[in-house]
Amino acid sequence: MTVVEQQTVDERLAWVERQYWIDKDVALAAAQDWLAELGPGEHGALSRRLEVQVASIMTRRGDPRQGAAEVQNILRWAEGHGELALQSRCHDVLGSIFELVGDRALSLEHAVATNDLLDDSELPLMRAAARLTLADALGSAGSFDEARRRYNEALRLVIDDPETSIRYQILNNLAYTEYLAENYDEALSAVESLISLSALNDRPIGMYARDTIARVYLTAGRAEEAAATLVAALEAKPVDYHPDSIAAALVTLAETYRELGRLAQAQTVIDRCQELAAEHGLVRWSTEATKEQAEIHAEMEDFRAAFEAYRSYHAQSIALSASENEARGRILEAMFQTAESRRETERYREMAERDPLTELHNRRFVDEHLSNLLSLLREGGAPIAIAMIDVDHFKRINDTLSHEVGDDVLRTLGRILTKAVASVPGAIAARLGGEEFLLILPAHDAATVGALCEKVRLDVAGHDWSPIDTGLRVTVSLGVALAPDDAATSSSLLRAADVRMYVAKRDGRNRVVHAGA
Repeated sequence: MTVVEQQTVDERLAWVERQYWIDKDVALAAAQDWLAELGPGEHGALSRRLEVQVASIMTRRGDPRQGAAEVQNILRWAEGHGELALQSRCHDVLGSIFELVGDRALSLEHAVATNDLLDDSELPLMRAAARLTLADALGSAGSFDEARRRYNEALRLVIDDPETSIRYQILNNLAYTEYLAENYDEALSAVESLISLSALNDRPIGMYARDTIARVYLTAGRAEEAAATLVAALEAKPVDYHPDSIAAALVTLAETYRELGRLAQAQTVIDRCQELAAEHGLVRWSTEATKEQAEIHAEMEDFRAAFEAYRSYHAQSIALSASENEARGRILEAMFQTAESRRETERYREMAERDPLTELHNRRFVDEHLSNLLSLLREGGAPIAIAMIDVDHFKRINDTLSHEVGDDVLRTLGRILTKAVASVPGAIAARLGGEEFLLILPAHDAATVGALCEKVRLDVAGHDWSPIDTGLRVTVSLGVALAPDDAATSSSLLRAADVRMYVAKRDGRNRVVHAGA
């Protein structure tokens, strides 16, 4: 693999992702090597961008189920963290997977999302790749005019990019889409542009593109050129020379020889295709080869053999459709199981971070959340205020009225605090333990926090507690601390709030104490 010195992480990431359109082996190795460098642990969007690239390449080299499940997991993380570029890449891979197994509706849905999540600040290559995905999905769905428009948009974005293969793929897919739409003149124009581009940049054309060129030549009445194109490709063994692309080319070559009347050559080619398909389990190409075999028998006027081949083709077509449905089902099942597992994990995590009595966040959550907020503050983020809250004379309530009444008081206080912070962006209400509670109030100044805490104090004191016990009166004492003014670490900030809360209790309870008090 070529070693490239990169000055920044962003530049290195752009280089790695660009390799996808230059040499997928290099792209795969580069992503895997970087992931190994990063090692275990949380690396945010960076590691997940690399994992998506690995999954994208590997799904086309094996069973797409695992890749689909992995990418779906990454997509959920990206949605939760507002990582739009990562979301777009996830949808791109998922769209390709569903295109691969013939689910045109889901493929189009993901392709639309791929483009919607990108903005003009993205690299032209990535924007072109997103347009290409959408164009492919639209073409498969039969929206040929819309597909053509997206192909042309993609081409304009990378018109001056001679290094990558994306322009060749755009022109190839455009030509094939025009071929499917029976716009044969437009298809021929696209393949001629592809050939000219290849000659201009002295770049060989791949097997799939050669197959497209041959099919377009065949419909244009240029069968000799179609045959020469495929024979040259099979001899040259270009970069995408692998069983699937070879089988596709062999089916087209057999059809071309049949059109030329070279039936013996057509039979030899179709026999080779069937052997290759059987060896590598290429069900689709085995089915297409059987159809072509029937045509060859018919040309030889062996109509019984042609009928038997057509009957076999019909049975294989049904089996292929069932196989594609099964593949879609397996992918969706894997994605569903992953989503269920993720939901279960989130549910258990939520349970572990909630106080079962009040359903407020607990001390475990506070420690993690407050530490994260303070880390952001040190990086230039918003200031943070906390308020420590203690129920006045709570032991007396437990001892004289019962622990059940005490629990009801705590539950009710939890609801009052939840309501108090509901309209405050980013605010959190938590129970630290016993009768101690905490409010976390990010991005507010001292005066706003003081007013909010005073309102909480009045809401508690003015609440009708009689449904719990006749004559019951509950008040709270609050201690307020701010970061960075009072402290810069979680433990020292909590300690400052705790000290002020005890000052409030010492000075008569049912009051708020803060730095200015």
